[in-house]
This record gives sequence, C-alpha cells and structure tokens, in this order.
Amino acid sequence: MEFQQSRTFTNLQNAYNMELMQSTLYSIYGDIVRQEGFRQIGNVYDIFQRNNKEHARIWLRQLNEGVLPDSREALQASVQQEYFNGNQLYREYALIANEEGYNDIEALFNGVANIDLNHALQLEMYYDDVIRNQVFCKEQPTLWICMQCGNIMGGDCAPEICPVCGFPQSVYRQYGVEPV
Repeated sequence: MEFQQSRTFTNLQNAYNMELMQSTLYSIYGDIVRQEGFRQIGNVYDIFQRNNKEHARIWLRQLNEGVLPDSREALQASVQQEYFNGNQLYREYALIANEEGYNDIEALFNGVANIDLNHALQLEMYYDDVIRNQVFCKEQPTLWICMQCGNIMGGDCAPEICPVCGFPQSVYRQYGVEPV
C-alpha cells in the first residue's frame, strides 16, 4: 500500500490540521484571557500554543517524508495559497453569503480576500528576492535597518554584522519596505 493512500497518512493530515487550528485558537484565547486580566492563564495558553505549533511541525515533517520545505518551497506554496484564497476561495464564499443575504459577511470575505492578495504580492516579492539572491543585497544602493537595534545604514548590501548591536545580517531588512 502506498503511504499516501493509507489511513495513517490521512490521520497525519488530520492531526496536522488539528494542531494548526488549536495553536491559532490558543493564541486567540491567550489574548482574550489577558484582556480580562488573567495574565498567568494567558502565559499558559502561549506555552500550549507553542507546543501545538511544534506538534504541527512534527506531523508536517512526517507528511513530507521526514523533511520540512526550504525557504523557496515555503514561499512558493504560500504565494500559491494566498492567491487561491484571494482570487477564488473567499470570492466564492462572498458570493454565497450575498446570495443568502449575509451582506456583512460578504464584505468580510471580500475584505480578507483583498488582504490575502496583498500577502501574495509581498510574499512573491520575497520569493523573487530569494531566487535572485537579493534579500540582503540589491542592484542599487539602498537603506537597511537593523530590526534588533534600529541602526540604519546605506549601501548595496546590508552589513554582515550590525556595527551597533553586533547582530548578524539576517536581522536587517530594506528600510521603507514594511511587512504587512
């Protein structure tokens, strides 16, 4: 029997999806209990959220023959998923909500679809930078900001080591290119 046709594979998929959902739910619950003044309980939810995220990582690795996707694969899959969500999935959900008279929910689906398309564009930009090896070096001089200490420097490439805080190049991003 092919592994991908087995019930074990299906169970791994279900476990992966369940852990992802619980991780996100615990993050939300942690925010709620903290807003209600229960900081200690919020911290417990944070721990459980990280545990469930790690469980999802374990199941994802098993689903992918023991390996996790690399940066390029992760970015490419994310771009495809965000475009699908923004162009198809949420648009279809919006149409159904409209047909059923739930105009407020239709607007939410369309709003999230637009956000997902924005995510796709930004992730696509990062994917292109990774492919062209231009994450930390550009073809023209640019400004770079250290996300650790805020140091701003100009040049074709971000510094190998921040001269202020000593953190590596990986903590730099292009100044003025803000994450969503």
